[in-house]
Amino acid sequence: MSLAGNWSGGPSFTDVKIGLVLVATAIMAISVGPSIFSSLWGRKWRRTAIVAGTGIVLFYSVWIIYLARTLPSVTVANNWNIAWAALDSFEGLAALFSAVLLHRRSKYAVLPTTAFSTSLCIDALFAITTAPPGMPLTVAILEAVLVELPVATLAAVLALKLLNTGASAPSTRPGPSGPATGS
Repeated sequence: MSLAGNWSGGPSFTDVKIGLVLVATAIMAISVGPSIFSSLWGRKWRRTAIVAGTGIVLFYSVWIIYLARTLPSVTVANNWNIAWAALDSFEGLAALFSAVLLHRRSKYAVLPTTAFSTSLCIDALFAITTAPPGMPLTVAILEAVLVELPVATLAAVLALKLLNTGASAPSTRPGPSGPATGS
């Protein structure tokens, strides 16, 4: 029943998000200590990443509960068409970069391939959860089950294969200075 203009979920949305970010940042700064910048590229980078990841998980745990309890279930979305066009453009670019980097036998092909897989899952989730009941919801479910999720699975399997095999190794094709030595 509530609309975006009538949302009265307590403190303003932006205030709570800024507060949570500040709290998470303070916790991370205190736990990591003043050597954060020197440890990012040094031997302590794993510890820094673990602490930062833990802080992010805690932040999102609180944030998700807050959103689930306070956001309206029905709202008007501005620029709806642009949001969907942008998501699909991202998917297309990720697929293009995957293809180009795979063709070049680049070890970096795993990155856009993973992004492509992830974005297809996000597309399926949002298409289903935002579709109105009836035929639009049926079409969203069919598209997710028959197209988006199978292609996302194939892309994820390809990304794993690129990580776990020599498929992501540098090319053995001759370069400007002769054939690669493999060392």
